[in-house]
This record gives sequence, structure tokens and C-alpha cells, in this order.
Amino acid sequence: MGYHVRYFAESPVTFKALSAAVKSIDPSYKIDSGDLMRGTEVLAEIEIDSAGSDLFVEELNARLTAIGQVAGQAAQWVGARLQGTQSIIAVTIDPAINWDLLAPLWTAIANLATGLTQVDGQGFYDGGNLVVAIA
Repeated sequence: MGYHVRYFAESPVTFKALSAAVKSIDPSYKIDSGDLMRGTEVLAEIEIDSAGSDLFVEELNARLTAIGQVAGQAAQWVGARLQGTQSIIAVTIDPAINWDLLAPLWTAIANLATGLTQVDGQGFYDGGNLVVAIA
């Protein structure tokens, strides 16, 4: 069991593009068969679902349902932003991993597409700012 972080990208993101972006930031990193690796150490598992796939629709609908149960303008803003999602990048992180090691991944994702980050147990972030808390 690990931590789950999802990035709701507003433009399509592929493994090839993400892998190249991570490697350009730090050549010691690579994405291999969905694993984010630094050297031989697996730091996180990555899955990318694109608009139209069943998993994409299921995941997006689950998050839209959750945000729809939260009152306020911030929640409405997040819901509207989620509607424009083209790719969902799901990252599973081992609790033993130092999150600082994931900095190249977060930078690469943000460089590839604008979007919102959702962290299980915390809520939705726009950049580093918590917009809507969802426990």
C-alpha cells in the first residue's frame, strides 16, 4: 500500500514524453515499464490514462463525484477544471520513499501540461496551493 497522487492534465501526456522530460531534468532518472527509477531504485509506479479509455472515465467520474459533494466556489472551480482533463497521471508512492526524490517527476509533469494535483487524504492542489481539502 502506498500513497496515491493523481495529476489531471489539461493536455494529452504520454509515457514517452514524460520519460524524456524526467530524463532531461535529471539523467539518473528513467521510467521503465511504468516504474519511476533512479538508478536501480524504484521510487514510484506511474500509470497514465487518456481521455476516452474506460479507466480514464471511471477515475474522472469518481473525482467529479467527490468534488461535487463539496460546497463552495473553490470546489466548483476544481470541478470545471477537471472537466477539461485529457490525461490522468496516477502515481503510487511507497511510504518509505523520501518525497524529495520525486521532484524531477513533479517538475516534468508540470512542464508537460497544466492541470490539478489530487492527493488522497488531502485534496486538490493547483501547483503547491491546496485549493479544496478532501479527507
